[in-house]
Amino acid sequence: MEMSPRGALNRQRTIQDIESAFLTLYQRDGIDGVSISGICQACGIARSTFYLYFEDKFAVLQGVEDRLLSALWEICRNLPDVMDHTSGTETALSTVTHIRENLEWYRALLSNRGDPMFVYRWKKDIVESLRRKLEQRNVTKLDAEIQGVLFSSALIGLYTHVTMECPDIPDRTLCRYMDDLLARSLRQPITPAQPY
Repeated sequence: MEMSPRGALNRQRTIQDIESAFLTLYQRDGIDGVSISGICQACGIARSTFYLYFEDKFAVLQGVEDRLLSALWEICRNLPDVMDHTSGTETALSTVTHIRENLEWYRALLSNRGDPMFVYRWKKDIVESLRRKLEQRNVTKLDAEIQGVLFSSALIGLYTHVTMECPDIPDRTLCRYMDDLLARSLRQPITPAQPY
């Protein structure tokens, strides 16, 4: 049976209320301090209502993380030519816009109480996206992987700093830093260490 538009809207509102209550508790207490009863009390629903939408508190977190990473992947999966730094600006601006639109979630996930698996999965997506472009330019698989790891670690470090410490940095300035990180990560191929 198909859900009515009003039923779909109510469902979406309930999910948003649950996620919002989860976020408030998660920011304050970390995942260990989040409880189903706390979520239900904060958004004014019965436990049975919570379980209509989520299996447990981890499912709430997983659902939000999946949604954020999926949005980032949609923005970045078809990166322009990585050596043409001017064409990446729109992708960078779209990424910054997405993060700003979900700033409270990114603050929670990137904080010291955040989920390290979120960062790990995000890095893997960045590495995969960049690796494809580098391999198109005949960069070896290992070099592409390492350059991707360097760039993703630095980029997420930059996002973490901006999100936590200076969220008012202008978008174009942030994009300039992102472009500089990419340029530094791709500056020269990695050469194996020489034996002594």
